Amino acid sequence: MKETIQIFRTILFRTFLISVVFALLMASVYYGRRDHWDSLIVNRWGLIDQSSLNVVAVSFFSLIRFYLVFLLLSPALALHWTLKRLDR
Repeated sequence: MKETIQIFRTILFRTFLISVVFALLMASVYYGRRDHWDSLIVNRWGLIDQSSLNVVAVSFFSLIRFYLVFLLLSPALALHWTLKRLDR
């Protein structure tokens, strides 16, 4: 029982760390070259207008944050605290 909890905790925490790295990479690529991406998506491809693009970008990164915190980090911390309680 304890070993399976440790495995799930480790998997969740490592997935959280890898996801944070990818989220930071995506944010740095988008916000680092924002003028390029905006002109490409809005003017060249004509997919969406500028104000809607900003809403989509903020919503996307908000959903990533929700996923990281509530679906990966919170269960990993709960399992970590459960393991600490089992060790006592």
